[in-house]
Amino acid sequence: MVAEVCRVRGLRRLLAAHLNSVLLITLGVYAYRDVLPLMLRDRDPADTADGIFLWVKMFLLLDAAVVLPLLKPRVYKPYKLNEPMANGPSKQQTSSIFSLVLFNWLNETVSKASRVEHLPLDDFPPLADTNATKNLTERSFKEVDPFQLGREEHLFWGLLRVFRTEYFAFSFLAALGSVLTLSRAIAAKGLLAYLEVGGHKSNIYPWAWSLLLLVGPMAVTFCEEWSQWIASVVGARIEAIVTELLFEHALRIRVKAESSDSADAAEDGTATTDKKGHLLGRLNNLVTSDLNNIKTGNKYWLKLFVEVPVLIGSSIIFVYNILGWSAFIGLACMCVLLPVPGYLSSWIQSFQAGKMAKTDARVQLINDILNVVRMIKLFGWERRVTGQIEERRDAELKFLRKTKFLELVNNCINFSIPLFTMAFTFGAYTMLFGGELTASRLFSSYAAFETIQHQLHMIFYVIPVLTQARVSLDRINEFMHKTELLDEFEEKKNGNDGAAGFARPAQEMGVLGIARTTFTWAKDAAGSTPATPATSEGSSQRKFVLNIEDEVIFKRGSINLVVGPTGSGKTSLLMALLGEMHAIPSGPDSFVSVPRSGGVAYAAQESWIQSESIRENILFGSPYDEARYNKVIKQCALERDLSLFEAGDQTEVGEKGITLSGGQKARITLARAVYSSAETLLLDDVLAALDVHTGRWIVDKCFKGDLLRGRTVILVSHNVALTRPVAEFVIALGTDGRIVSQGSFDKALKEDRELQAELAAEKEEIEQVEEEIDADPLEGEAEKKDGKLVVAEEISVGRVGWKAFMVYFGSVAKAAWLPAYWTVYIGTLVMTHLLINGQTYFLGFWAAQYEDRASSEVSNTYYVAVYCLLVLITLAVYAMSWSLYVYGNIRASRFIHKQLIDSVLGTTLRYVCTSVAVHVHTIRCDLSPPPLRLLTHEAKPHVVDSEVARELHSVIEGTIFMLLKVATVAFMLPIYIVPAAVVAVLGALISQVYMRAQLSVKREMSNAKAPVLGHFGSAIAGLVSIRAYGAQEAFKAESYARMDRYNRAGLTYEALNRWVTIRVDILGATLSAVLAAYLTYGATLSASNAGFAMAMAVGFSSFILPWLQMFYEFQVTGYSLERIQQYMIIEQEPKPMMEGVPPAYWPASGDLRVEKLTARYSADGPAVLHSLSFEVKSGERIGIVGRTGSGKSSLTLALLRCILTEGEVYYDGIQTGSINLDALRSNITIIPQMPELLSGSLRQNLDPFGQYDDATLNEALRSAGLFSLQEEGDHGRITLDSEIAGGGSNLSVGQRQIIALARAIVRRSKLLILDEATSAIDYETDTIIQKSLREELGRDVTVLTVAHRLQSIMDADKIMVLDAGNIIEYDKPINLLKKKGGYFRGLVDESSDKYVLYTMAGYVA
Repeated sequence: MVAEVCRVRGLRRLLAAHLNSVLLITLGVYAYRDVLPLMLRDRDPADTADGIFLWVKMFLLLDAAVVLPLLKPRVYKPYKLNEPMANGPSKQQTSSIFSLVLFNWLNETVSKASRVEHLPLDDFPPLADTNATKNLTERSFKEVDPFQLGREEHLFWGLLRVFRTEYFAFSFLAALGSVLTLSRAIAAKGLLAYLEVGGHKSNIYPWAWSLLLLVGPMAVTFCEEWSQWIASVVGARIEAIVTELLFEHALRIRVKAESSDSADAAEDGTATTDKKGHLLGRLNNLVTSDLNNIKTGNKYWLKLFVEVPVLIGSSIIFVYNILGWSAFIGLACMCVLLPVPGYLSSWIQSFQAGKMAKTDARVQLINDILNVVRMIKLFGWERRVTGQIEERRDAELKFLRKTKFLELVNNCINFSIPLFTMAFTFGAYTMLFGGELTASRLFSSYAAFETIQHQLHMIFYVIPVLTQARVSLDRINEFMHKTELLDEFEEKKNGNDGAAGFARPAQEMGVLGIARTTFTWAKDAAGSTPATPATSEGSSQRKFVLNIEDEVIFKRGSINLVVGPTGSGKTSLLMALLGEMHAIPSGPDSFVSVPRSGGVAYAAQESWIQSESIRENILFGSPYDEARYNKVIKQCALERDLSLFEAGDQTEVGEKGITLSGGQKARITLARAVYSSAETLLLDDVLAALDVHTGRWIVDKCFKGDLLRGRTVILVSHNVALTRPVAEFVIALGTDGRIVSQGSFDKALKEDRELQAELAAEKEEIEQVEEEIDADPLEGEAEKKDGKLVVAEEISVGRVGWKAFMVYFGSVAKAAWLPAYWTVYIGTLVMTHLLINGQTYFLGFWAAQYEDRASSEVSNTYYVAVYCLLVLITLAVYAMSWSLYVYGNIRASRFIHKQLIDSVLGTTLRYVCTSVAVHVHTIRCDLSPPPLRLLTHEAKPHVVDSEVARELHSVIEGTIFMLLKVATVAFMLPIYIVPAAVVAVLGALISQVYMRAQLSVKREMSNAKAPVLGHFGSAIAGLVSIRAYGAQEAFKAESYARMDRYNRAGLTYEALNRWVTIRVDILGATLSAVLAAYLTYGATLSASNAGFAMAMAVGFSSFILPWLQMFYEFQVTGYSLERIQQYMIIEQEPKPMMEGVPPAYWPASGDLRVEKLTARYSADGPAVLHSLSFEVKSGERIGIVGRTGSGKSSLTLALLRCILTEGEVYYDGIQTGSINLDALRSNITIIPQMPELLSGSLRQNLDPFGQYDDATLNEALRSAGLFSLQEEGDHGRITLDSEIAGGGSNLSVGQRQIIALARAIVRRSKLLILDEATSAIDYETDTIIQKSLREELGRDVTVLTVAHRLQSIMDADKIMVLDAGNIIEYDKPINLLKKKGGYFRGLVDESSDKYVLYTMAGYVA
């Protein structure tokens, strides 16, 4: 039925088109016979005998053939006939042709935007279904996706096939517009010829030329704007297609951290990134900068190959028809001079490449710094890292200065070549060929030369853009074809149905296990050492091989425990089961079998949390079952946590779960796996981030609960004693990646001596679980009741305030010199454009000589020489102006960058941890990553370096250009002020509503792009989990939805540009036509003066829109400047002062005295510490215990003045409140639970500023326990030269903690604070570390240890017990154990190892 309806509609459309064509041809015949003769003096209409009926017939024909088809609404045709748009079609798809051509379908949007302060995205025109991402992928993937294409082919050819129709339409419109561009020059020649002596004998009436000045430019506008609209739509579609192509391809690739030593991977076909890059960083570059380069190149590549050649060719032919063979002399001159700017452009590009390299180095440094900004503040390194940044910034600005002055030379040459060419052409025409340079010849050829000049500028602009686009397209193509895929996708790509060499029956029988297989983290065809393995979501470990020599068959329906020392490959075993590692079979009976039919769930060690609500994170797309959900919440110990959030489980957790503690994130990740219906659960050390109360609850209530009963669980854990009661099958791994033992717990214990030692050494307190589960304190500000995070960065409304611009205006020179700077700068620009106008006037003056004198009496040599001299003077004055511009730009760039760096690094720790979400429940500085937006704005000095400076220069110069053009014409024709004022007012009204709408659209575009990148980044961070859960399709659908929202804003943005351009161009063309008519019928100017006036008027009218666009772009860059300015006024810590410098000997000891210390996280927040008083003697070791939320971490931050404090703290006898913060923090070392590492070598991490020798660093590593984890001959041994990926992602969490501990030992502070610094380290290594700390640290070093493991602090000199921010016990361990009914005594007595703990404390029960 649907097909029949479509067939009937198609037939109707065909018949209507045929009828319209017949009527249109008939109208054309009448126009040729009866309208065209009205423009000619020597012809009369052919059908005058018909009288009035002729015009009646023509009117009816015009109405039937043109008006009705143009105004008739179009019928909506769904992209898929069976799936029309749910909310109805877009007006764009149903509007008439007339409305479509003029973009009138946007009128409602523009009108609405002009009445409100900000227009939200939901009020934008809906996205047409032809541009829906899902439809685009279905249309294009068969041509661009290597998997569907089935052959190796460059991405460019696939895109060319997909958009061949659009590219043909673009080429046709561009070529037609290029030919019509000459209509203005042709009309000017005709009008001026009419005004010249004898011009009244012209065969064409002057009103026809005036009409051509109106119609010709309007036709050019329609062609240009529609070709640009086609290019914009194609660009948006390419962005959607390539983004989804990269997203879907990313779901197939193997996750591994790639550092600089992986560059050799390119030889064997594996993907590599830039030095020290990450997969996520590389993909972010591809979908942002590279994709933006491709979109920009898409707009220009057909211009270069179609529009530019047609325009230059037609202009040369036009000049030849006017000036004869002298045109070719000018062309030869141009060809001779053309290589000069080309050579300069290549030179500029080399400097630009050098500048970009320096920029990359600076941005990389800032990236690294902001990733560890909390560590920098805690260590007091702000001043040193600021120096490093400024050093790189200065190197970058040197290249910027050189590039700018090369641009000056290039601009001068590009500006002068057409002018000198024109002078030589006119000189040849008059002196060699004896021609008369009349006004009509001069000004019409002048217009043609201007066209050639613009096209030359276009060539030199477009070539670097296209080169960049080609490089970006090659990068994406390389990523699509050269990245290493998971084995299952490699097999499909190669046409294999199954893994060669693997036995198939095992999986069919439901076996869960591995047999006789070796696993590596890269497919290494050359046989070299495999690349790095992942230890968590998107992270990886040093070079490693997992070797299953026999077989491991996990027990179905039971809990299987995987144990082993740090770095032994426990996580790699889970990754091998999930297919994340490259499997190499050892024999015909090898297999890797994970039954997928019942579903698989995975919980990573580094919890993967989406920026959604807690409930959405747990459900993860599963249907909501209230009873099951509540049971999961209870068994995963989340009830108390949810009760502390006013919005409960509807609370949004922010990027990477920033509002949650590490324990909360671990339990939510566990809850997600438990709630799922998966039969198989892979849990990677989910107990590591939990205190013993919560860990015991999870074991008793969850692992022993009904929700896991009958399900297969593979649990990686260091908590052997805690998990022993639930483990029915145990696999123990050795340091070499091999299975040491497997079987029941008792069997594994007998076979594995290391496991025996670990269990014997484990002094973990297994405490009685109370109903009150651990919870975070209300240390921050309350959540909003709807659970939405109130972000610090919201969409601004209205126009940008002048305060933001004043940041730049006031930075270009010293305060005393600012008035002089702006006066001279603007004055030189005014002089430049007066001279440019003077050049045109002088040409007219030259042409006027032929009106009064014979050609033999005109000294053409004189006029050519004077004209060339004027050009040279113009260049000299412009060079002065440009030099001032460069000076101000460089100074402002340096000044603003320094202020921004000082502001961000000088802000409070609270701001660093909460700038993504202002009002959050808990300020988790010890776990929160640095806010992404800090990096965004720190990486944006290019806005000041280039965009703000360039747009400001353009606006000032454009304003001067416009004013001088109007003033010049008004001086000659005062009445011109009236139409110019009318056009200016109308243009201002149009631009006002346009800019109001466009600013809203631009801000919504920026706001809509962030979720696309956020979802992309979140998915890449959780690739392993997404693949494990089989959630790829759900993530694709979400990506489609987010991309559609972005393209809805993006295409509205492009359509608004076309809307305003058409209207302003029509105004400009009307103004030029009115002036031309007045010059013909009303003015008494000579032909040369009339030509000069027309040239000025055309320059003004054609520049109205570019000036409006410049002003708009300036507003947009001001928006970026406004955001930068906001970061300059964020809350700051006290700055260093001379009186805050401590004595040189300080600190001589680790003596610490605290008196009535009260602390809070914000001025109006609740106190988290209450009048604490205690004293620690130098060299004492103090253990700090208490429930989560008791104030342990808050105390450590208060000692470093990272939060607001009251009371007194004395360190080595000096009150810390009187000391500069950098001095205080550089003499105290704190090691947080989640350590932060820099990308670079291990040496750089231990000693970022090169203060110590290798012997000292190696000794620190030995003391920290690193060497106890690796053997001397181990090929993957970590050394000082080992590369560390950003954030330490190529190390296990335990290894990161060891390195952080070594870094603390290197600092040799008198006060050392350990905040759960060994929580992710196995017990045996922890014992070694604790022994090293006792023996290696100086006797005058005071150590404060926050720990859940009682064995870590039982031999401390004193124990401090905190509860709700109060000290409830503080004494020697033996004294606290003697205190019956005491809190600490209760903790020990509830432990299964209480007698061992008694012995450690020297207490006899």
